[in-house]
Amino acid sequence: MILYRNNEGYPDPTASKAIHEADKPPEEVTTAIRRIKTIAEWHGFDVTGRIWLRDKLTGREYR
Repeated sequence: MILYRNNEGYPDPTASKAIHEADKPPEEVTTAIRRIKTIAEWHGFDVTGRIWLRDKLTGREYR
């Protein structure tokens, strides 16, 4: 985990933890990507590039 430092240069573990948690994709996204890779493996393929997903409700993209 990268420790965030405030404007004065002091470590700020509370902000660091909040930023780290906010940057994580939802569990549904990680599950979907894992399933896509598994299905590709079943059919004899490898996923060699990035998988981009867009939430239909919010429009947010996950890369």
